[in-house]
Amino acid sequence: MPGRWKTALVLVLLFVFSSWFLNHLSKHERIQPAALAHDPDYYMEDFTTLTMNQDGTPKNKLFADYMAHYQDDDTTELLEPTLEIYRNDKPPVIVTADKGWVTTDNEVILLTGDVYLRENDNAGLLKLEVITSDARILLKQDYAETDKPITINGKRSTVKSVGMRAYLQEERIELLSNVRGKIEPKKQI
Repeated sequence: MPGRWKTALVLVLLFVFSSWFLNHLSKHERIQPAALAHDPDYYMEDFTTLTMNQDGTPKNKLFADYMAHYQDDDTTELLEPTLEIYRNDKPPVIVTADKGWVTTDNEVILLTGDVYLRENDNAGLLKLEVITSDARILLKQDYAETDKPITINGKRSTVKSVGMRAYLQEERIELLSNVRGKIEPKKQI
Protein backbone atom coordinates (compact mmCIF):
# COMPACT_ATOMS: atom_id res chain seq x y z
CA MET A 1 0.00 0.00 0.00
CA PRO A 2 2.68 2.52 0.81
CA GLY A 3 3.97 2.24 -2.78
CA ARG A 4 0.54 3.09 -4.15
CA TRP A 5 0.26 6.17 -1.92
CA LYS A 6 3.65 7.35 -3.02
CA THR A 7 2.72 6.95 -6.69
CA ALA A 8 -0.64 8.69 -6.14
CA LEU A 9 1.04 11.50 -4.18
CA VAL A 10 3.65 11.98 -6.93
CA LEU A 11 0.91 12.07 -9.60
CA VAL A 12 -1.16 14.59 -7.61
CA LEU A 13 1.89 16.79 -7.01
CA LEU A 14 2.83 16.53 -10.68
CA PHE A 15 -0.73 17.52 -11.68
CA VAL A 16 -0.79 20.49 -9.28
CA PHE A 17 2.65 21.70 -10.39
CA SER A 18 1.76 21.29 -14.08
CA SER A 19 -1.51 23.19 -13.62
CA TRP A 20 0.25 25.99 -11.76
CA PHE A 21 3.03 26.16 -14.38
CA LEU A 22 0.61 26.29 -17.34
CA ASN A 23 -1.51 28.93 -15.60
CA HIS A 24 1.62 30.98 -14.86
CA LEU A 25 2.77 30.76 -18.50
CA SER A 26 -0.62 31.71 -19.91
CA LYS A 27 -0.81 34.83 -17.70
CA HIS A 28 2.56 36.08 -18.94
CA GLU A 29 2.03 35.20 -22.58
CA ARG A 30 -1.43 36.64 -23.13
CA ILE A 31 -0.92 38.95 -26.08
CA GLN A 32 -3.80 40.40 -27.99
CA PRO A 33 -2.98 39.79 -31.66
CA ALA A 34 -5.16 42.72 -32.72
CA ALA A 35 -3.33 45.03 -30.32
CA LEU A 36 -0.05 44.42 -32.12
CA ALA A 37 -1.23 44.13 -35.71
CA HIS A 38 -2.18 47.05 -37.92
CA ASP A 39 -4.62 45.01 -39.99
CA PRO A 40 -7.86 46.36 -41.45
CA ASP A 41 -11.04 45.39 -39.64
CA TYR A 42 -13.04 46.19 -42.79
CA TYR A 43 -12.45 47.47 -46.31
CA MET A 44 -14.45 48.61 -49.32
CA GLU A 45 -13.79 48.91 -53.02
CA ASP A 46 -15.24 51.80 -55.04
CA PHE A 47 -15.97 53.64 -51.80
CA THR A 48 -18.09 56.85 -51.76
CA THR A 49 -19.23 59.01 -48.87
CA LEU A 50 -21.22 62.25 -48.96
CA THR A 51 -21.16 64.85 -46.17
CA MET A 52 -24.02 67.33 -45.91
CA ASN A 53 -24.23 70.89 -44.54
CA GLN A 54 -26.69 71.84 -41.79
CA ASP A 55 -29.17 73.03 -44.45
CA GLY A 56 -29.09 69.68 -46.27
CA THR A 57 -26.91 70.76 -49.19
CA PRO A 58 -23.84 68.70 -50.08
CA LYS A 59 -20.61 69.85 -48.37
CA ASN A 60 -18.16 67.34 -49.84
CA LYS A 61 -18.01 63.94 -51.47
CA LEU A 62 -15.12 61.51 -51.06
CA PHE A 63 -14.49 58.68 -53.53
CA ALA A 64 -11.72 56.06 -53.42
CA ASP A 65 -10.86 52.97 -55.41
CA TYR A 66 -10.10 51.19 -52.13
CA MET A 67 -10.70 52.10 -48.49
CA ALA A 68 -9.41 50.20 -45.44
CA HIS A 69 -10.30 51.01 -41.83
CA TYR A 70 -7.86 50.15 -39.03
CA GLN A 71 -9.38 49.53 -35.62
CA ASP A 72 -6.12 49.80 -33.65
CA ASP A 73 -5.81 53.55 -34.31
CA ASP A 74 -9.28 54.21 -35.83
CA THR A 75 -7.84 55.59 -39.07
CA THR A 76 -8.73 55.00 -42.69
CA GLU A 77 -6.40 54.56 -45.65
CA LEU A 78 -7.49 55.39 -49.20
CA LEU A 79 -6.14 54.42 -52.61
CA GLU A 80 -6.73 56.83 -55.50
CA PRO A 81 -8.96 59.19 -53.47
CA THR A 82 -10.96 62.00 -55.08
CA LEU A 83 -12.49 64.71 -52.90
CA GLU A 84 -15.11 67.12 -54.26
CA ILE A 85 -15.57 70.22 -52.10
CA TYR A 86 -18.85 71.96 -52.95
CA ARG A 87 -19.19 75.74 -52.86
CA ASN A 88 -22.22 78.02 -53.13
CA ASP A 89 -22.99 78.97 -56.75
CA LYS A 90 -19.53 77.83 -57.93
CA PRO A 91 -18.21 74.61 -59.42
CA PRO A 92 -16.67 72.27 -56.83
CA VAL A 93 -12.97 72.09 -56.10
CA ILE A 94 -11.73 68.60 -56.99
CA VAL A 95 -8.72 67.13 -55.18
CA THR A 96 -7.13 63.85 -56.30
CA ALA A 97 -4.12 61.90 -55.02
CA ASP A 98 -2.40 58.55 -55.21
CA LYS A 99 -3.05 57.75 -51.54
CA GLY A 100 -4.84 59.26 -48.58
CA TRP A 101 -5.15 58.81 -44.84
CA VAL A 102 -8.17 59.99 -42.82
CA THR A 103 -7.84 60.76 -39.11
CA THR A 104 -9.97 59.28 -36.33
CA ASP A 105 -12.45 62.17 -36.26
CA ASN A 106 -12.76 62.34 -40.09
CA GLU A 107 -11.70 65.99 -40.02
CA VAL A 108 -8.26 65.75 -41.62
CA ILE A 109 -7.24 64.00 -44.83
CA LEU A 110 -3.52 63.60 -45.54
CA LEU A 111 -2.84 63.09 -49.24
CA THR A 112 0.39 61.66 -50.65
CA GLY A 113 1.89 60.90 -54.03
CA ASP A 114 0.80 63.02 -56.97
CA VAL A 115 -1.75 65.47 -55.53
CA TYR A 116 -3.88 67.65 -57.83
CA LEU A 117 -6.28 70.40 -56.77
CA ARG A 118 -8.44 71.55 -59.68
CA GLU A 119 -11.02 74.27 -60.07
CA ASN A 120 -13.11 74.68 -63.21
CA ASP A 121 -14.90 77.82 -64.36
CA ASN A 122 -18.68 77.93 -64.85
CA ALA A 123 -18.25 76.69 -68.45
CA GLY A 124 -16.49 73.56 -67.16
CA LEU A 125 -13.04 74.58 -68.43
CA LEU A 126 -9.97 74.33 -66.22
CA LYS A 127 -9.54 77.60 -64.33
CA LEU A 128 -6.78 76.60 -61.91
CA GLU A 129 -4.70 73.51 -61.18
CA VAL A 130 -2.36 73.05 -58.20
CA ILE A 131 0.14 70.17 -58.38
CA THR A 132 2.16 68.97 -55.37
CA SER A 133 3.38 65.78 -53.72
CA ASP A 134 1.74 65.94 -50.27
CA ALA A 135 -1.18 67.93 -48.90
CA ARG A 136 -3.32 68.20 -45.80
CA ILE A 137 -7.04 68.94 -46.12
CA LEU A 138 -9.06 70.24 -43.16
CA LEU A 139 -12.61 69.30 -44.11
CA LYS A 140 -14.58 71.51 -41.70
CA GLN A 141 -12.60 74.61 -42.68
CA ASP A 142 -12.48 73.88 -46.46
CA TYR A 143 -8.73 74.45 -46.19
CA ALA A 144 -5.72 72.80 -47.84
CA GLU A 145 -2.02 73.20 -47.14
CA THR A 146 1.38 71.80 -48.01
CA ASP A 147 4.99 72.57 -47.25
CA LYS A 148 6.17 70.81 -50.42
CA PRO A 149 6.98 72.43 -53.79
CA ILE A 150 3.87 73.31 -55.79
CA THR A 151 3.05 74.35 -59.34
CA ILE A 152 -0.06 76.38 -60.07
CA ASN A 153 -1.27 76.38 -63.67
CA GLY A 154 -3.86 78.94 -64.70
CA LYS A 155 -5.30 79.75 -68.12
CA ARG A 156 -2.32 81.96 -69.04
CA SER A 157 0.02 81.63 -66.07
CA THR A 158 2.31 79.26 -64.21
CA VAL A 159 3.46 79.90 -60.65
CA LYS A 160 5.91 77.80 -58.65
CA SER A 161 6.36 78.00 -54.90
CA VAL A 162 7.42 76.02 -51.87
CA GLY A 163 4.45 75.70 -49.54
CA MET A 164 0.88 76.87 -49.86
CA ARG A 165 -2.24 77.60 -47.84
CA ALA A 166 -5.51 77.41 -49.80
CA TYR A 167 -8.79 78.78 -48.44
CA LEU A 168 -11.14 76.98 -50.80
CA GLN A 169 -14.44 78.78 -50.09
CA GLU A 170 -12.72 82.18 -50.40
CA GLU A 171 -10.79 81.21 -53.57
CA ARG A 172 -7.62 82.49 -51.91
CA ILE A 173 -4.17 80.90 -51.99
CA GLU A 174 -1.17 82.02 -49.94
CA LEU A 175 2.22 81.05 -51.36
CA LEU A 176 4.80 80.57 -48.61
CA SER A 177 8.31 80.85 -50.12
CA ASN A 178 10.49 80.85 -53.25
CA VAL A 179 7.67 82.13 -55.45
CA ARG A 180 8.35 82.37 -59.19
CA GLY A 181 5.78 83.04 -61.88
CA LYS A 182 5.27 83.34 -65.61
CA ILE A 183 2.29 85.11 -67.16
CA GLU A 184 1.63 84.86 -70.87
CA PRO A 185 0.23 87.97 -72.55
CA LYS A 186 -3.27 87.85 -73.92
CA LYS A 187 -3.17 87.00 -77.61
CA GLN A 188 -4.19 89.84 -79.92
CA ILE A 189 -6.61 89.03 -82.70
